Amino acid sequence: MRAQFVPTQNAKEFLAKLKALDQRGANEACLLVTEGDPGLGKTTTTQWWAVQSGAPFVRAKEEWTPTWFLRDLLAELRVTPEHSFERMFRQAVQGLAKYATDAQRDGRPAGVVIDEADHISRNKRMMETVRDLSDMLEIPFILVGMGKVRANLTRYPMIARRVGQYAEFKPMPLSDAEAMVKTLCEVEVKPCLVEFMHRAAGGKSSEIKEGIAAIERFGKRNAGTAIGVAEMAGQMLFNDRSTGLPILVRG
Repeated sequence: MRAQFVPTQNAKEFLAKLKALDQRGANEACLLVTEGDPGLGKTTTTQWWAVQSGAPFVRAKEEWTPTWFLRDLLAELRVTPEHSFERMFRQAVQGLAKYATDAQRDGRPAGVVIDEADHISRNKRMMETVRDLSDMLEIPFILVGMGKVRANLTRYPMIARRVGQYAEFKPMPLSDAEAMVKTLCEVEVKPCLVEFMHRAAGGKSSEIKEGIAAIERFGKRNAGTAIGVAEMAGQMLFNDRSTGLPILVRG
């Protein structure tokens, strides 16, 4: 399977919200909340964006503390952390300021991605630390979650006011599944199988990628044949993550 990024409708929506945040009127509104069910491509999209823009990307943990967060952030900035919270916070401000200046010089967007942000959205100390950094630096902090971040932040009005944009990831349309197959799959796939896979996956990009890998393995064993529902009948495409049961192609 080819290692390429496919600009889905969700990815385009995310980039549009990020651009809108960059053009915000209130400088303190630096937070972009990006949410959606598991498997819709949030992490893939934000990781791709972080790599393209050279942005720090950190993954929140269940037991994250402000100090642990700063250590992870400084590691992304390639800065050796000092020992006290105060000094690490100062290092983070300095490191992010340099990163933002370099990004502006190079014409790149700037921002910090915090994946799995559901873990911290009910933790006032954690969110206050994020708010302090975003207020001081006025660069976007992108909070990626699975549906709880927006609701949880309403508990903290001073932080909720910093949210300048919301990006909601939704099940992808058939056109996105077709684009994924065309871009990623190294064997020819018939439209009937793409439609079956899209329907069976419920528009979830993670399961569609698993399906593409299965189709490609099958197709390479049957070289020269375009793969459709009839050719792959009875073969497993992927496991349904909600039930754990295999999804078989039914001809």
